[in-house]
Amino acid sequence: MTLARYHPFPATHWSLVQRAGVPDEETRREALKNLLERYEPALRSYLLIGRQMPEDAVDELLQAFIADRVLASELFRRADREKGKFRSLLLTSLQNFEISMFRSKKIRATVPLKKNMSSEVEASSDVAVVAAWARSLVNSVLLAMKQECEKSGRVDIWMVFDERIVAAAFEHKSPTSYEELANRLNLISPAQAANLLVTGKRMYARILRAAVAEYVLESDQVDDEIMELQQILANCPWDSEL
Repeated sequence: MTLARYHPFPATHWSLVQRAGVPDEETRREALKNLLERYEPALRSYLLIGRQMPEDAVDELLQAFIADRVLASELFRRADREKGKFRSLLLTSLQNFEISMFRSKKIRATVPLKKNMSSEVEASSDVAVVAAWARSLVNSVLLAMKQECEKSGRVDIWMVFDERIVAAAFEHKSPTSYEELANRLNLISPAQAANLLVTGKRMYARILRAAVAEYVLESDQVDDEIMELQQILANCPWDSEL
């Protein structure tokens, strides 16, 4: 599995979103500028990691999306905090725009588009799109964990976590036995490998909390956001522990 850094969605400042939908042109222009500066990096990394699009195709799609759906159609006027998260509105609109661009052949056919994407989005757009976002976020957390293990000289923790959790979740492989891991790491017993997995899970949980804390407004929202992530991932073909 190739890990890549993911730029998280920023916390939603609903007052700014609301200003982006007001009739006053100057107020709306300034709010739109601020929102695009805040959200474009997250949308870009979602396309690069979650959708696995080439970088030049991402630039092309984002430019068209911002011009057509964000500016021309005044997307922010449809935002309503009572109807769900703002990132879901953005992501769903972006993915539907991607599909429409493929159908009209306005972006290059070399960019991969899942055969069943159209039906998935029509059937359950929020679920499909937010699941891809959640996978991208977890991808970034795993990368940070791997780098921390390497920097601290604890590659043994990453190896056990990778072989027991990550490989099974991402590659649908059977978890490597503790006996085999103990042999490969020259451990005294399989129990030591099991203890390393406990340490790895704690490290993963800590890094995940830090990643989530980057985009929620209040610290007491972190647990709720992690619970929502777990629910999203439970409905994906991934191990629920992630």
